Amino acid sequence: MKNFCLLVSILLCCGLLVSCQTGQLSSSLPGLSPALSRAIGLGEKVAESRQDLTPEQEYWLGRAVAAQILSRYPALDNEKANAYLNRLGQAIALHSLMPETFGGYHFLLLNTDEVNAFAAPGGLIFVTKGLIGLISGEGELAAVLAHEIAHVQNRDAVGAIQQSRLTKALTEAGKEEAGRYGSGRVPPELVKSFSDSVTEVTTALLINGYSRDQEYAADAAAKDILDRSGYDKRCLFVVLRTMQKRVPAGSAGFGTTHPTAAQRLEALRATASDQPAAETKERARRFRDALGALSYR
Repeated sequence: MKNFCLLVSILLCCGLLVSCQTGQLSSSLPGLSPALSRAIGLGEKVAESRQDLTPEQEYWLGRAVAAQILSRYPALDNEKANAYLNRLGQAIALHSLMPETFGGYHFLLLNTDEVNAFAAPGGLIFVTKGLIGLISGEGELAAVLAHEIAHVQNRDAVGAIQQSRLTKALTEAGKEEAGRYGSGRVPPELVKSFSDSVTEVTTALLINGYSRDQEYAADAAAKDILDRSGYDKRCLFVVLRTMQKRVPAGSAGFGTTHPTAAQRLEALRATASDQPAAETKERARRFRDALGALSYR
């Protein structure tokens, strides 16, 4: 894991040096090369907005976060189920406000009975076997994926990073290591900063969860994504009602990282009469063939 984070740190550092646009150079550091000065200038601006992470940098951050997730939960070794999950996820992502990411969307099932789903930066989305067990059809799975895709388009995971950490690391790295960039040596401040940022995002996904406002916004966006992709948005209500009945508050996974299902249903103004239309035969067949053995319902 340490070696992986170091590799990603190197790539991130290179990406910062290559992708910075020409702008005002830091007046406090005369004599530096234009590329290094631009990198330092970017470091000074990172705290202003999370948009200062480029799509490429966000992708590598997501890769590192995904590696930490997979060190905790093994991937489910089921090629057919994962292929189906990816086909469905890709189709739904096309109807989001972020239909493409730098490295593309990727979806993976995790072999754990914990009920949860989460999206790493850059569009790497995970769904647990435990959550699949509570889903009865393709529309409900589409609702889960739409919610996670909404987190990607809202860039909620990137928002978990303490921006001041990256600012300080990039600025200090430039000041103290100006003469060593040419050798390919990655400043230790940048390595630690990136590693800490990965930990912050992973902690948000697996332990602390997002804020209520972020979860409510992702639910609202998921309804729009489902509408545009041809799935009944009321399937989201069905998933939440199932969670309300089957997942105790405070339980590992969904029970600790999300607002209660009742709170989310209330925010969506969902009523008991909001029932989705019956699943089409083709969708029911696809879900049954790929995931039927994993669903308890």
